[in-house]
Amino acid sequence: MLDWNDLRYFLAVARTGSTLAASKQLKVSQSTVSRRITAFEEAIDVTLFVRKPSGYDLTPRGEAVLPAAERVEAAMLSFSDGVEAESRRLAGTVRLATVQAAANAWVIPSVGLLRDRHPDIRVEILTSDQYVDLARGEADVAIRFGPKPTQETLIVRHLIDMLESFYASEQMVARLGMPENIADLARYPMVASIDPESQLNRFLAEHVPDAEIAQRASSMSSIIASVQSGLGASILPCLMGDDMRGLIRLLPPIEELTTPGWMVTTDEARRQPHIRAVIDFVVEQIQKSIAERTTQLSIVQAA
Repeated sequence: MLDWNDLRYFLAVARTGSTLAASKQLKVSQSTVSRRITAFEEAIDVTLFVRKPSGYDLTPRGEAVLPAAERVEAAMLSFSDGVEAESRRLAGTVRLATVQAAANAWVIPSVGLLRDRHPDIRVEILTSDQYVDLARGEADVAIRFGPKPTQETLIVRHLIDMLESFYASEQMVARLGMPENIADLARYPMVASIDPESQLNRFLAEHVPDAEIAQRASSMSSIIASVQSGLGASILPCLMGDDMRGLIRLLPPIEELTTPGWMVTTDEARRQPHIRAVIDFVVEQIQKSIAERTTQLSIVQAA
């Protein structure tokens, strides 16, 4: 049986005209090339080259088999390219869980861009304010906000520290005026959470206890919609609220309200190439968005 490597040596010498030039092309010693050519000729019982002091010339029979050798080379290269392309092609379904507001602001735009790079990856976006159980396979990846997840089975990557402040609709601000401080927010009706232990409710109870609660909502997306509709003011992430048309930030970011965000997965999920590709790409896009937003804020503050 012929060895493809023997054909490589044959083609290199046929194209360069010498074992020295072929050895440089193949990155082996000249003696190795000479030995392999001789062994190849003996194996097929055909003299392929005429040895001359000036180099190697193809014999008529060498000339005759050269096109066939080149066809084998083309087929091998095509096969190699196909294997390499297949190894680069990532495919599969990735389930990513997060809150609706983060999905709208970051994940959905990122997934749209991801399809250009990896068209065979499908991302299912699960939106809920309740944590899914990654260890039980309810999702592959999650973007979570709040205290760092501490389950031993989870792989946790810090994603962002979100500054937060109070926002209200333009119409409400025109009617009630801009507050001078947190206590001055008492004249604003508030949109609160239905969860009495939420950070939003605790902050309102401590700092604006006399505020009228005009609406309670069960999710961040519902709170945002309530603020946009003019029902009241509420606390929103600055990276989202600052970009929402029709909303005005009432106060500078409140350091006490800074909320960390985390990219969370399991070791088993992270080891799957298509899941890792989604994690890396979404993180890259979020960090790019944050960097652009930080630059814009710096320009505005400098102005």
